[in-house]
Parts: sequence; C-alpha cells; structure tokens
Amino acid sequence: MGIRGRLVWTTLLALQLLVTTAEQLSAEQFEQPPSLPGQQLVQASLLSGNGFHVNSPVPTDGLMAHFTIVSDVGTFDAPSEEMLRIRVAELPAIVELTRTSKTHVFAQALAENAARPVQAAGQMLMNPVETIQGLPSGVGRFFGRVGLGAEKIQQAASSSEGNVAATTGQATRDVFGYEQERRGLAKKLGVDPYTTNPVLSKQLDDFALTAFRAHVGVTTTMSVFIPGSMAITATRIVSTWVWDTPKADLILKNQKELQALGVPATTIDALTRNPTFPLSVQTAFVENLGRLSGVPGSVEAVMLASTAQSEVQARFLTATVGMLARYHQTRVPIRRLLVRRGIIGQDQNGAIIAQAPVDYVSWTQLVADFANRPDLRKSRRTLWVTGQLSLAAKRNFQTAGWAVVEGANPIPGS
Repeated sequence: MGIRGRLVWTTLLALQLLVTTAEQLSAEQFEQPPSLPGQQLVQASLLSGNGFHVNSPVPTDGLMAHFTIVSDVGTFDAPSEEMLRIRVAELPAIVELTRTSKTHVFAQALAENAARPVQAAGQMLMNPVETIQGLPSGVGRFFGRVGLGAEKIQQAASSSEGNVAATTGQATRDVFGYEQERRGLAKKLGVDPYTTNPVLSKQLDDFALTAFRAHVGVTTTMSVFIPGSMAITATRIVSTWVWDTPKADLILKNQKELQALGVPATTIDALTRNPTFPLSVQTAFVENLGRLSGVPGSVEAVMLASTAQSEVQARFLTATVGMLARYHQTRVPIRRLLVRRGIIGQDQNGAIIAQAPVDYVSWTQLVADFANRPDLRKSRRTLWVTGQLSLAAKRNFQTAGWAVVEGANPIPGS
C-alpha cells in the first residue's frame, strides 16, 4: 500500500472513529423516561376522590404517562392524561349503576334477562375493541422518520364485508329500542355509549336490555362532580350527536362528511370499520377535520387515522387535528397538512406547526429523530404540547431550531 493509500485509509479510520464517538456521546445524552409524582402531571382532582386514587409515581414512556386507577369498582389502566380524565369521569356512573342494580326491581329483571342474551345486538352496539397482537399501541409510532407508504390499511376495510352503514342500519332497525335505551342511559349518566371501559360497557348493555325488555326505566340520581371536561369528547356538539343520533345515522353522517372532503370510499370504510377507533372518537375526528376543509393533506390524514392500532392512537390523532383546526381558525390559516407518521401543519407563512397532545416528553432517540427531521429543517418551526417537556428535551428542541409551547389546550374552540 502506497503513501497515498495509507493516508486515505487513515482518514477513513479517523472519520469512523469520529462518527462512533459522536453516536456514543449522543446516546449518553438520551434520557430514560422517568416515573413522576402524579401531581406533576395532572390536577389533584384526577388523582384521588370519593372511592378512588391513582397510583404514584406514574411511569412515562417518553411521550405519554401511564396511570393506574384503583377504585371501589375495580382497577383501570389509563395510558394518557386524556384517558385518565375519561376513566375518572366514568367512575360515578359505574357506582350509580351498581347501586341501581341492587334494587329489587332491577335485580329481578337483570337476573331474568341474563338467561336471554341478545348476542347479535350486543355485538352490533358494543363494537368491542379487538386485541391486535404484535402491533405497537403507543403514540411513538407517529414520531419516526419513515413514512407510512408501506403500511396496510386495517383489514376491516375489506370490500367483501359490504357497506358498513347498510349492515349496521339493518341491525339497528331490528333492535332500535334497545339501542335508543342504551344511548339515553349514557346521556343521563354523562358517559359515552361507545365507551371501551369493559365494566361500564357491560353495565350499559345489561341495563339497556332490561329496560328494553322489561319496560323498567332507569332513574339516576347523579350529582357527583366529574372533573376534567366532558366524559365523551372534547366538544359539546359531538357529545350531543353521540347521545342523540342512532348509530347507523351517525356512521352515515361521518361518511357523507368524509365524502365531501374527497376521501375515497375504501379509506372511509377503513376508518369506520377500525375496531380500535370508537364511533364517538371517529365523529370527533371527522368534525375536527371538517374545520380544515379544503386544506390539502386531509385525505392522507384520514388514511393515517384508519391505521390506528389502539384507542390512545385514535385519540391522539383526533386531538392533533383538533388543535391544528383551532390554530387554522384563530391564528394563521393552515396551507397544507404534512402527513407521514404523524400529522403536521404548515401555515400560509410557511411555518411548521407540530401539535402534540402528549403528557411528558423525554429526550429519547425517537424524539431526537423527530426533532431533527430533515424535511422540516428549512422552515420556522413551533412545537405545541399539551403537557410538558423535560429540561433536556426542551433544550434540545430549541437547539434544533424549534420554538416550544407547553401546556397547550387540547380542546378545540375553548
């Protein structure tokens, strides 16, 4: 090997050493997501109350906090602050239905109806969330660098299953009184008729069936303070639709609004058939997206939403779109949506607007990849989070050229 060859070889080794050293230094700067005192993450009324408390410290995963609610009516997981608010708000309803179930009239009626299940009706109305094995359920999948082009839309969109609204409409007509009872009871209790809470969902099913068959009305005496906004969705109008609109009609409403936005039928089917996306959350997502009507990227946003693999992912995307819609309507109009693994806005001034309904952001490899995305570097950038960032995460985002806003309100229009 000549002198020139040795110089080249030496230079290559030196460069490799520099790269390796830089990677090691970078890795040493990454944080291990901490477990934090509950009061550092949420208001006190969500951490303890009549008949419940939240375990503390609360583990975080780099983006979300994972709460465990211990109550007199069971133990419930809540993998985000939003889910904590929902589950805590559902506790008084569970207590109320438990109390009512012990009255003589309902105890007898429930016992009689237990022997006569309406299996088809229950499946149609409950739309239980199916466990999807082997798929990541956290919101971290929306912060990677790689796009979603290779991902498949949920199997539920298969054309062989036919039109979801037509099928649901027929089933609803068969048990309309039952479905109406279920929605009405949920409204009295201030909860979501499409809740994924297994305890409350079964209670709503049992009581609606009893009221439908035995003509026994449920009179509630709810007077318990429910902390943290509404139990169903972020907006009152969506909650009203969910309570007062038959399921089939609500599905058709969502479909028509998506069609008006130019979303293809296969993508609409994929979203409406996704078992991890409760109908109430679908309705909020569609309503939020409608407030961005005409903004390029809406179709891609629906396609991404249709691939949600957990309720927390569905709610994350719904809140993201809602926050972008509020920015669009109250600050600077959004020019387009940039949809890769997440949904980001670019306003008419060219600024990048990343809205992230997350609880606690640690400086991890995943977060660093997002902060340093090459396709976002040329523009002025702002990251809005509903929760907070660690000191290291905030410092590194700012070093990467981001302005950071913590404690953003996730509720559109408020």
